[in-house]
Amino acid sequence: MDSTAIKEVRVVLRQVQEHLFNAHLQLGAQWETLGLVDVVHHPTTSIPDLNYVTPRRNTAWVPGPEIQSGLNHLQQFERTPRVQYIEGLFPPMFAKTLRDLHLEIERETPIMVYKADGFNGVFPQEPKMPDVPDGVTIEAVTDQRGLELWWYVWRNAFYEVLTLGVEPLFVGRDLKGLKNGYHFDYLAMRGNSPVGVVRVSVHGTTAHLLALALLKEARTPDMIQLLQLTAMQAALERGCTMIFAPGETDADRRLCREIGFMDTGSMVCYSARSADNSAGPGEEASSNAMEQHFLTPRW
Repeated sequence: MDSTAIKEVRVVLRQVQEHLFNAHLQLGAQWETLGLVDVVHHPTTSIPDLNYVTPRRNTAWVPGPEIQSGLNHLQQFERTPRVQYIEGLFPPMFAKTLRDLHLEIERETPIMVYKADGFNGVFPQEPKMPDVPDGVTIEAVTDQRGLELWWYVWRNAFYEVLTLGVEPLFVGRDLKGLKNGYHFDYLAMRGNSPVGVVRVSVHGTTAHLLALALLKEARTPDMIQLLQLTAMQAALERGCTMIFAPGETDADRRLCREIGFMDTGSMVCYSARSADNSAGPGEEASSNAMEQHFLTPRW
């Protein structure tokens, strides 16, 4: 990859960074700047995606003492010391700085990006929309009933979650977010029953394909791509020029590449969790990884 391409990828990753940062703030997270780091914390939930230290935006390097200062401040809110950043915006030695602070890698989520105007002069091939299976219709969610069906799918054990990235889902704010244009949802219906759902969040001209689930018996590559492409088309029609999605498995990344996404970098999280993965002060342990990305309001 030449210097021009590297620069272009970094511009895209900063757009991803800005999108996620604003999404976390919309979900109620609070933000403080301490020197060269931002400390993000949520007043009522301890899920990792909303409680972390991250290098200040447009910063190329952060020394260890600056990171430690941010971690100490995060601990004042009874949160696990945690650093989250996008690999690709910092040199490999940054990970060594975190390990020197006795942090261990907690998770790494590859980021796949689709750019309507292409990367480095190379335009994505126009993806072919799969045929809609007989008896199935695709519907945009526009009201409370649609949201209730969406959540029925999401919490039902007969459905399989295929996409869950670094932007949590918040039960209770769906209708407000829908009306304000912060996100949009589509349902795949067979008669009166949902067989699949997809959600996309929007910030400016960027879109995040953040959640997709399908009835287990309906899971096929064509159904996955049908929902993905429906969401992508809707985002492009809304004026988005860049769409990103998590590529957590080889299968996820392969399907994304088939519809024009490219590998760009990863969201990396380091934390001070012990070897038994026990929760930090003020945090509740959970054996369900999905719960780390799922919020319910506490009124």
